[in-house]
Amino acid sequence: MQEAIANGHLSGDGPFTKRCHALLEQTLGVPKALLTTSCTHALEMAAILLDIQPGDEVIIPSFTFVSTVNAFVLRGATPVFADVREDTLNLDETRLEGLITERTKAIVPVHYAGVACEMDTILEIAQRHQIAVVEDNAHGLFGKYRG
Repeated sequence: MQEAIANGHLSGDGPFTKRCHALLEQTLGVPKALLTTSCTHALEMAAILLDIQPGDEVIIPSFTFVSTVNAFVLRGATPVFADVREDTLNLDETRLEGLITERTKAIVPVHYAGVACEMDTILEIAQRHQIAVVEDNAHGLFGKYRG
């Protein structure tokens, strides 16, 4: 903190932000990592990038923080709440396909309490129906799926 304060660059694209980007890229093995002020803002940006419009439906687990829903409702989407699994409290992928309509624009699995959703199944269903997937990974940073 003292170094950041002494540096005088406390927000934005300063040296600590760049160091955090590099750490995340290296640790996660991704080509590019970007920081947001919160997962809420990241979800709001995803809704904008997906061009969510009034009348679009977004499938969201029934057990999640309100920001997961609000990020898409702010753009006019109708949330479609999916049941969750008793063993993980994550979106129940076995019931997902029955929730999809012609208005479904995205599926938002939430990796609750650091436990990964069954992404292979979710991604396969989404790909088959040409639906976007936005993972709410606020609880799961540095978690592992199948490995």
